[in-house]
Amino acid sequence: MVRVCIDASLILASLLKEDLSAFVDPLLSSWTETRAELLAPPLFGVEVPSGLRQATHRKRIELTEADALLKFFLEFPIRISGSDNLLQKAWAIGRDLNAPRLYDMLYIALAEIEDCDLWTADRRLVNLASRRFPRVRWVGETQT
Repeated sequence: MVRVCIDASLILASLLKEDLSAFVDPLLSSWTETRAELLAPPLFGVEVPSGLRQATHRKRIELTEADALLKFFLEFPIRISGSDNLLQKAWAIGRDLNAPRLYDMLYIALAEIEDCDLWTADRRLVNLASRRFPRVRWVGETQT
């Protein structure tokens, strides 16, 4: 079975119908059709609802829409994985990349531990990490 690590920016791009949704939605459909195992670190369960909350606060979406999107997210088929050494590995990656934030490094660390690609809608993360971690993939590199 194919495993794919996804970050919060990827799901939020789909849920909030952002510019990259045209790339994200076909990927998600493909992974569903092929029964790929989607995974993310524990932070994912807070980051996505936080992004929905922020979109509501900034009046990008209505509260009723945010409620429906949260319900959809809570039923989203993803395996949350937090191995014992996830934080240590993320710390080491952050140090090696001189990353300003640790939370993005958790996704890279999980992809490394699980030996799979990490897909993101965060171009900044790809620019920072892809030379050292070529399995960090930007959703914009796909074809629609």
